[in-house]
Amino acid sequence: MDKATVFCGLLALAAALPALDAFLRLRRLTRGRGAPERGCCPARLLALVPSRAEGARVGDIAADIKREGNEEKKEISLKGKRGIDVLVVLDGPDPEAEARLVCDGVKYLSKKSPGPAKGHALAFLAEQLNFELDAYDFILVFDADMRLPGGFFRDLAVPVGTEAFQLPVRPAGIPAPGAPRVEALSLAQALEDDLARDAEGLPVRLRGKAMGFSPRAFRVGPAAATRTTVEDSEATLALLARGVTVRALGGPFAFDEPSTEAGAMARSRSRWFGGHMKLLFAGCGHFLRIAAKSPKGAFVLACDLWLRPRLFVLLSLAILAAVSDVALLFVSSTGRPIALLACLLLLSFEAKLALVLEWLSIAALRRRLGYPPEVPPVAFTDLAASFSMWARAASRALLAPSRWHRARPPA
Repeated sequence: MDKATVFCGLLALAAALPALDAFLRLRRLTRGRGAPERGCCPARLLALVPSRAEGARVGDIAADIKREGNEEKKEISLKGKRGIDVLVVLDGPDPEAEARLVCDGVKYLSKKSPGPAKGHALAFLAEQLNFELDAYDFILVFDADMRLPGGFFRDLAVPVGTEAFQLPVRPAGIPAPGAPRVEALSLAQALEDDLARDAEGLPVRLRGKAMGFSPRAFRVGPAAATRTTVEDSEATLALLARGVTVRALGGPFAFDEPSTEAGAMARSRSRWFGGHMKLLFAGCGHFLRIAAKSPKGAFVLACDLWLRPRLFVLLSLAILAAVSDVALLFVSSTGRPIALLACLLLLSFEAKLALVLEWLSIAALRRRLGYPPEVPPVAFTDLAASFSMWARAASRALLAPSRWHRARPPA
């Protein structure tokens, strides 16, 4: 068998992965999930807000948490009273944030040396509080760029036996044209797919914002995710490898207020790219343990972790489909081996099938969601802007210093 045939065969094998992933996702999105599982209202909650150079705006999410906590104290219902504490973890010096928090009466801890990743800030907090964490039923983690709606904690109900969960996140207001609209659609798809995977017993990935953990899960998950700059994905692998199931909750929603400036979006996503490159090696042991328990679950999780961003995957598939069609015309006229023709034909079919299945998945999602203000229609110009932003992030991740790729404590 010649090298061209082997190469095309490997490409066909690679193209089969996103095609299978798209098929499984389409099947999940078109299935009914049944009635949501009932949950209980946690009695004691600690809301954490890690913040690095966020300035005074970290006080906004802290004020939301305090407001909702005060409302809960006033209410007397069948749920009973709940205790909700808020604590901001400043990852490095931040005078503006400290001044705002002191003025608002919000407790905070300050980590003298910043970075290199959020996992180190959470590890610092776990070390500082130590056994105090055990006084809480759950520890919630929010980002500094988030906001909470009224009644957030009132509507929070966690299924019995849950140790880690991911809450839904959606944009605050109507997303601006360009990459933010694509991100809004991605958040909506993530929620629907997470709920479907949870219903099927498949792994759910932590997404870095609005997460909840029991004290044990917090210690072995987020507080131990210090090897990469993608602490949410690293914590997911660590928890699942230890038999801790991450659940997806359908509500309440938290609001995301990220920067809409393309450069800022690219910088944060370059850390994501670099971190996932390192996670291929750093999380290998955890991933193999997950695969030993559930090969299908490991495949779904691997696709969610590494077959992203989907725009890059879809563009690659489109290029493969076009190139393989041209190569078929050329090879068929030169009398090359039948095995090469078969590999090229299979590659062309798989690439096109994956593209069709992805389109059907988006159509199924839109049938379920419609076009609410927070998930407006996505135009071709929005896709182009998102692709440009991700391309900048990828170039930064490949060319940037090692801090994008490795989470190492500062000297």
